[in-house]
Amino acid sequence: MTGTDLLLFATCGAAAIFQGYYLVRILWRLPLSHGPGFFLSTEVPPGFYEGAGMQWMRRYHAVLVLIHGIEGIILVYLVASRHWDQIPLLAPVFVALFFSLFGGFVVWARRTLGAAPPRLPAVAVPLKARRLGDYVSWPREILMAAIIAGIWLLWRFHGGIPVSEPILATYVVMGLVPAEILIVRNSFPVPPERSEEHARWLEANRRFSLRLIELMRWFWLIAFAGPAVLQSWPATGAATSLRWILGAILTGLWFAAMWLLIPGYGRLLAMGRDLRPVGSWSGPFRPARLMPRGGLTWGISYSAGLAILLAIVLR
Repeated sequence: MTGTDLLLFATCGAAAIFQGYYLVRILWRLPLSHGPGFFLSTEVPPGFYEGAGMQWMRRYHAVLVLIHGIEGIILVYLVASRHWDQIPLLAPVFVALFFSLFGGFVVWARRTLGAAPPRLPAVAVPLKARRLGDYVSWPREILMAAIIAGIWLLWRFHGGIPVSEPILATYVVMGLVPAEILIVRNSFPVPPERSEEHARWLEANRRFSLRLIELMRWFWLIAFAGPAVLQSWPATGAATSLRWILGAILTGLWFAAMWLLIPGYGRLLAMGRDLRPVGSWSGPFRPARLMPRGGLTWGISYSAGLAILLAIVLR
């Protein structure tokens, strides 16, 4: 076993441990994160979890096990077949898988348990305007665009790099920019009671989501840029060192994302435990929403486009 293989095995093992911890520590009891009066984003009657709620929790747990089971089978197959170069593609695939299966379950539960959320007679409106530059670093965005341009230049002037790499890099990384814009520009209504606490919680969710997306984008960008550089690099000892550096950077970014995800999401859950979840009520003029306006359209389009590209590349 080479040093690179050992690093990949260690990273995959750490990923499995963190994924299992996240599954048990955060996701397993997520429907109860706002107390026994809610199932995910739907308000439920008293005693729900002593009756029908038990079956709904079993269904919810089955969906989680299915998602993580599919992820594990794919990862084991790639490791066993030594398709190391395809492992970075799992990250966007897993995001699309989670979005479709988990999101589909949430929508189904909502339509079954609470198709008509209660309507509040008034809402609080935040007056402070949000600018994209207050949440997004333009120098880092320019650097990302420059790296992607570099991948295209390597493909253009080096015949050993397949065109799929710059195409996937551009789509996977830059395709998340509309998601960041939607998160910044859109806001959910704030209920009149405890409006300041709800506003702080929603703002914390917004910043958490943007930080996580940025880390994901950097991970995928380096995962695509690194192999492109290695394929155009002469087969010398420097190439081996560069491979180790690339693996170390990807491992560091992955651990940074997990460090943000697990403790950070736990703090968000604690912060919103006694507050109304998003989508559990309607304002006087607008129906309840689970996602920012345009979020569902973007999510479906992004996942479908990724599936088409992967089907073309991996056939």
